[in-house]
Amino acid sequence: MIHEPISLAAYVLAKASGGNPVVSTVTVGIFYLMFSILEAGVEKMAFGKRFEHWLDPVFALAFMSFAAYAVWKCAIINVQA
Repeated sequence: MIHEPISLAAYVLAKASGGNPVVSTVTVGIFYLMFSILEAGVEKMAFGKRFEHWLDPVFALAFMSFAAYAVWKCAIINVQA
């Protein structure tokens, strides 16, 4: 099921950040920034220019949702400690 690797990734991120929700959120934000740069580079190489499309908000929402899920995993780690 697709939920298991996402849950594992969020748990590992929360564990690596020491249960700190700010660190995990900043980490996901940096991943989103690098993803956007990579996406822009691929679009520029393939089409010659960077363009906005309907998937940009979908990608942003996916990264925000994952950040919220990682914060929830941080809360679980902090309660267990």
